Amino acid sequence: MLGAKCHWIERPQFPVKLSELPEQLRAQGRKPYVIGIGGSNGVGATGYVLAMIELEGQLRTIQHRLDHIVFASSSGGTQAGMVLGAQLAGFGGQLHGVSVDKDNLEREAYEEEVAQIANECAQYIGSDIRLTKQHIKVVYGYTGEGYGVVSNLEREAIRLMARNEGIILDPVYTGRAFGGLLDLIRKGAFKRGESVLFWHTGGAPALFAYAKELA
Repeated sequence: MLGAKCHWIERPQFPVKLSELPEQLRAQGRKPYVIGIGGSNGVGATGYVLAMIELEGQLRTIQHRLDHIVFASSSGGTQAGMVLGAQLAGFGGQLHGVSVDKDNLEREAYEEEVAQIANECAQYIGSDIRLTKQHIKVVYGYTGEGYGVVSNLEREAIRLMARNEGIILDPVYTGRAFGGLLDLIRKGAFKRGESVLFWHTGGAPALFAYAKELA
């Protein structure tokens, strides 16, 4: 309807195609804007920088302290923006990105990638803050059978949140991250009396694609 042209490729072809297509379009006099996976770049992360600044302002208004924020982490933009935003806003709690598609073996490369996105964002908004992988806290161990593969972890999390709070989670990102949070609570990862916020990053429309797995 909007005139978009889809290019169906195999996953290994993605980096090459993402480089070739913009050049082809420029040669035609077009002005392409390349959006990486998940929109995870300096520009895309800016939204979560602003969100963290807004959150910190709200916390100060109601005089409330958060000890932990837990959220889904995948292509890195969400976590990069939140970590940078926390630095800019003076947020004193800990940020925990629950990895939905990477395991502990990928820790080094992934945390470095998130830090790079955060630094790209900092440069974009004119901040001199620079982050390293030591600033990035990712929780691993909840990838199950793989990205987008629904297990009992996601089913329980989605049903629990829906039936108790009327809030809909998706099976790929927020459902998996909330399932991870429930497991962390049961394992005693947080101290009694600490305040924990689960950050819902959206994705509810994905439920339609997983109707059979969640029935």
